[in-house]
Amino acid sequence: MLEFKENENMLEDEINIEQMETDKKEDNFNKKDKIIYIFKGISSILSSIIHNIGYISIWVLGYTTIYLISFRRHYNQNIDFSQSYCLIPLMNLVFGLTAPIGGILKDKYGGRTTIFFSNLIICISFIIMYFSRSIYFDYFLMCLNGFGIAVGYNITKKNACAFFMNRKALICAIINLFSNAFSFCLIFYFEVFILNFDIEYPSIDKIYYKEKIFLNYQRIFIFEIVLSIFTCLITLLLYFKNDVNETIKFGFNEKINIDNNKSTNNNEIEKIEKNKKKISKNVKIKYAIKNNRTIKLIIMVFLFYPMINSINSVMRMDIHFYFIFGALYNAAGCISSLIFGLIGDLVQFRILFVILAALLSLTSFIYVKYFEGEFILFPIIVFVSLIDNGFNIIFDSHIMKVYGMDNYIEIWGIIRGSGRISEIFGIIFYFILESNSYVYKIIYGFTGVLSLISLGLGLFETEDKFNYEN
Repeated sequence: MLEFKENENMLEDEINIEQMETDKKEDNFNKKDKIIYIFKGISSILSSIIHNIGYISIWVLGYTTIYLISFRRHYNQNIDFSQSYCLIPLMNLVFGLTAPIGGILKDKYGGRTTIFFSNLIICISFIIMYFSRSIYFDYFLMCLNGFGIAVGYNITKKNACAFFMNRKALICAIINLFSNAFSFCLIFYFEVFILNFDIEYPSIDKIYYKEKIFLNYQRIFIFEIVLSIFTCLITLLLYFKNDVNETIKFGFNEKINIDNNKSTNNNEIEKIEKNKKKISKNVKIKYAIKNNRTIKLIIMVFLFYPMINSINSVMRMDIHFYFIFGALYNAAGCISSLIFGLIGDLVQFRILFVILAALLSLTSFIYVKYFEGEFILFPIIVFVSLIDNGFNIIFDSHIMKVYGMDNYIEIWGIIRGSGRISEIFGIIFYFILESNSYVYKIIYGFTGVLSLISLGLGLFETEDKFNYEN
């Protein structure tokens, strides 16, 4: 009886979709409804931009962790500055490993509740960090931040892209562009108006400078608490849940070519009916995890990221160019977003990925050759940012296309989480090898080879949708 009811509902959905297609051809749909739909879509894009601004500000803390150590050293002189390099990679590791949980919570409690829960975790962690005086407790709190970000990270992005299904890369690029632009501004806000580094006190004594950091750094925690509350409220205000039927009705659905000339003998009809049977989401995720294609994509990401994560670690290790590197990285990220937003939906993923992997490998080998050059990091950081941001846009939209919007959050976490693991290796190498430039040359050269292997795997990737029925 239940199976008959499901088949009946599916038949009704098919009739509705066919009617919508007819309405589109005959221009029967209400123009006012389409305008309202577009307004909701734009509002949801703004919601995602605001939402990501709250999260991206926490990554900007990566440029200030040296100053956090100055703040902590006021209470414990035994703390070493090198300990600051572990904070953001630990957060990123937890973020990568727990990202699929966001999709589970969204399905169970809804998008709005999950977003609120995500920001609540972040707020609580920063409130505790405000009163904390231990760098070791900071490690735990940054891990808590990573979990908080993971829970809500992709919810608004998925929702925004679902309104304009055939422009996924463009929507991802718009969100990425504003995130980078905000990061660029926030870096200088932290530097000039909160930390007052080398501007208000240009020739200050080092000890007094630490006292100045001690007085100012808590303001960053207050800023993060206020920003988290503000972005959460605005996100929920602008958030509109997507209606799939409206997406199809107004022509914003993905273009799928169907051959209407196929014969409809009994065997084919039987096969079609079999494929229409609903498969639960949990089963779909299990099928995806076990499939060779998903495993290949995980390996591609894992091999692609060591060079990028190593350079990001270097950015956090040089106090002299700290904020300059961060600002440069985000400025290049804005350019990359514009480029890949415009071409991401028009050019095949395989072609774009191969170009990016080749550029990353080339960047790695150039860095090995000119490793000891004084300003080599400036162009290297520009290239790495262009590659990293481009990769984020094309890979995120590709996962949406291949695995479907319903499964995007969980599968994104499973595939993209592997890239966060390699960041820990970079930190381990730093502590073990310290300043041995010869060994570092070997490591960066090796990451170039890994990029080429990732490129080789990408050559065989297609645009075909994942078949959950097999």
